[in-house]
Amino acid sequence: MAKVYIMSGLPFSGKSTLSKSLSKYLDIPRISFDETWLEIEKERGSIPGSDAIEQWRYVCKVCEDKTKQYLENGTSVVYDNLGSSKKHREEIKELASESKAESKIIYVDVSKDEVTKRREKNLNTKERHQVSDENFDTALKQFEPPSEGETYLAYNPNEEVSDWLDREFGNRSKLERE
Repeated sequence: MAKVYIMSGLPFSGKSTLSKSLSKYLDIPRISFDETWLEIEKERGSIPGSDAIEQWRYVCKVCEDKTKQYLENGTSVVYDNLGSSKKHREEIKELASESKAESKIIYVDVSKDEVTKRREKNLNTKERHQVSDENFDTALKQFEPPSEGETYLAYNPNEEVSDWLDREFGNRSKLERE
């Protein structure tokens, strides 16, 4: 049965890095909000919408449509977005259910202090796109980590990604992983 792996964590927590490793490890596609945003900007020149909220919704919809298409074709997928609210995670879980697929939340457990340090470092290194002060502060204030009642796997970046992947996914056959 197809499965969507829903990434969840603060900006600069390492979600994209982990999602790329997970996608490669399981040999499944990855849908990235950030990359989709950049692709749309490149193709169209700008993101449709009259304000930042409408633009965010537009890109989310594109990502959700791609995810649904994979799931309906029986292909598992990694969904790399903030997964910042229980409501949004539930929406993706519902999308999976409607597509006769399963879902699993992957929570990247990094403190607010640590993501703030990583963001400050990125101001100098520019290793990835920068998040505005306003959006970063909003994300820190509004983030809801997975809670009781939500089934999830937690990843702590103090652990080697390969060790975590082997522990969480290595003892399963390819069919069970997908």
